[in-house]
Amino acid sequence: GYGTAHCSPQDVDVPRIGDELAAARAMRSVARQLMREADSDLEAVGAGPGGAPGPGYGWPYTAP
Repeated sequence: GYGTAHCSPQDVDVPRIGDELAAARAMRSVARQLMREADSDLEAVGAGPGGAPGPGYGWPYTAP
């Protein structure tokens, strides 16, 4: 993942906060990549969201 943080000229320069923001943004990038992979894998086995109401993941519900 990749993340950056930039300090505005009027902000107090606190490098730790910038580091935390950059790390959080990188983790969010990794999470998005993992979700795209999981979505692709789910669709490949017929368990993707498919536009049906509900949580959108898992095997399709069939009534007993």
